[in-house]
Amino acid sequence: MSENYKLDFTNVVLTYQGFINWFQTISENDIGHIISDASCILIHDSLEEKEDKERLVAMAKKKNIPYCLFSNGFAATIFDGNSIKEIKKDRLYNNLLDFINYFETEGKIDLKLLSLGQNYEIERASIIQDRLINGTLLMHKENFNYEVAFPSGSLEYKDLRELVYLSDPSIDFSDFEETYNSKNTTAQSLRFVIISLAKKVKRKYEE
Repeated sequence: MSENYKLDFTNVVLTYQGFINWFQTISENDIGHIISDASCILIHDSLEEKEDKERLVAMAKKKNIPYCLFSNGFAATIFDGNSIKEIKKDRLYNNLLDFINYFETEGKIDLKLLSLGQNYEIERASIIQDRLINGTLLMHKENFNYEVAFPSGSLEYKDLRELVYLSDPSIDFSDFEETYNSKNTTAQSLRFVIISLAKKVKRKYEE
């Protein structure tokens, strides 16, 4: 295993024999066994048997089994419903032990933990903050209009709603909107609010 990763996957397989079944290659006959026994399926995108890989993904979707395709050829993390259709390999390996340990103790699959790490809420809040401040607000800094910048159902709207929830799940987003969807709200004032929300997420882990 490359020294770029904080774990040796061979040792992980040996340590977690009760949780991990590892296949160097797969055949059509293996797919039924994998699907019948899996809580989550991690697949390296370079798997040579392309048709078997595609069939495995299709069957995982059909059975509602979370799957994750990983490769260092992927630049971003892209979700596909309750699964990850692209994640960079070093990011997956970096978070794999936290992911496995959580499943071992809680019996639940948490792909956000696999994609963002143990403090994924902090990382997620930071990602949203950067996207909203350097994207949405920068684009709408002149003559700011909340409804134009955050149209209902848009990615920007969902990002802002998620950030509010991460900062405090008890906040009703409709109340938040009632406060900031006004002619007095500017891109600059909302920028300070977004920074404050992200800091609040971080403080939850420091308490």
